[in-house]
This record gives sequence, structure tokens and C-alpha cells, in this order.
Amino acid sequence: MIQLSPRLAAVARHVPAGRPFADIGTDHAYLPVHLVQSGRVPRAVAGDVLPGPLQAARATVAAEGLADRIDVRLGSGLTVLAPGEAPCVAVCGMGGPLIARILAEGPLAGVERLVLQPMGGEAQLRRWLADNGWRLVAEEVVEDGGRLYPVLVAEPGRMGLTRMEEEVGPLLLRQGGPLVVRYVDEKLELARRALAGASRSDQPAAQERAAQLSELVELLARARRICAGDR
Repeated sequence: MIQLSPRLAAVARHVPAGRPFADIGTDHAYLPVHLVQSGRVPRAVAGDVLPGPLQAARATVAAEGLADRIDVRLGSGLTVLAPGEAPCVAVCGMGGPLIARILAEGPLAGVERLVLQPMGGEAQLRRWLADNGWRLVAEEVVEDGGRLYPVLVAEPGRMGLTRMEEEVGPLLLRQGGPLVVRYVDEKLELARRALAGASRSDQPAAQERAAQLSELVELLARARRICAGDR
């Protein structure tokens, strides 16, 4: 059986059992292969827009003898799916804005759950979900190879977000804990570095950016205190 990395194993935990599944941007198709092999899903679609990763996915599926249960398709985003074909869709390993664009291009008809693993840009992705009729039902941070990765799980519904919830995640803010504190620390460090860079310029655009970053640093510092239990 294909063994998943901690990052993909976290994604797999949020895939509903017994329903068809689609992995968009599948790369080597490890996630759908594992889910079918483990009996969690009966069948899957593995889609990718690039011929190279798609060839790797086909090779994995063939090597595991699952060509009759995993359909590997070349195409852009969710366009590889027929409406209602996969109630659960995963999009992993891309920047948040790109994931949001893939979802916006759709089609999302018949999709009941999204399991998303963004590589940065989570705030934009959370905002897109809130603005387009999706609500977060689970969030977690997983450590893999010394790095931290967020996993976002969304289902159709309404969701309001504060700026802090956009940046950190409404459910992560409530959960807190050491991993979430480290996740916020990483964001805080990036914001502080960007602020230091913007503050070195006297150009109006840079000064405006510095003011925005200063607000972000303050917001993330407050979020860190909340996640650490120091409210």
C-alpha cells in the first residue's frame, strides 16, 4: 500500500468514507491511490493540467493495479470532472490564490466537501470561501519534514470572517496549541521582515505598504497571544 507523507495523511483524514473522490493537481496520484487501497473511497479521479505529472500519476496507478478504479485525466482544475461525479474534492500543494482561482473556474456543482492544502496565501483562500458560499468545518496544522502545513476543510454554507480569522483561521484560533502558535509565529516573522524592508524606503507606495504591514504585525501578535492561551 502507498504510504502517505504526514501532510497528505492529514488531507486523507478529512476525506469522507464510501464516496467517490477527486484529487486536482494530483502529481504522482499518491493520495487517491492510498484512499482506494485503504478502502476509504470506492473510486477516484486524479486530475492534472501538466502532462509530466499526469504521466507519473498514470504510472503509479498502473503499478498498483488500480486503473479500473482510478481515472487519470489531463485537464485544467475541476473541468476534468462531470457535475456530481465527486462529492469530495482535494486541491493540495498550491498557493492559496491559485486554489481559489481553480475553485472559481469550477464547476463545483455536486461538490459537498473541499479539502484544501495551500502553500501560502491562506488568507486569500479563506476569504474566497467565505465570499462564495463555503464555510470552514475543520482546520489543522500538520508538521512534515520540519515545515508546517495548514489543511482547510470546507462545505457549502455561510461564514463570516474577521481579518484575524482570515489570516490565522477561525477554527485554528479556537484550537490554539503549540503547532498553531508556531504557525502564527512563522506568519509573524514574514510580516516583520516585509515591514523592515518596506520601512527602508521613503516612497509613498512603500510607506503605505509599511503602514499596512505594521497593522498586520500587530494583528498577528494578538492572534499569537490568543493561540497561546494568553487572552
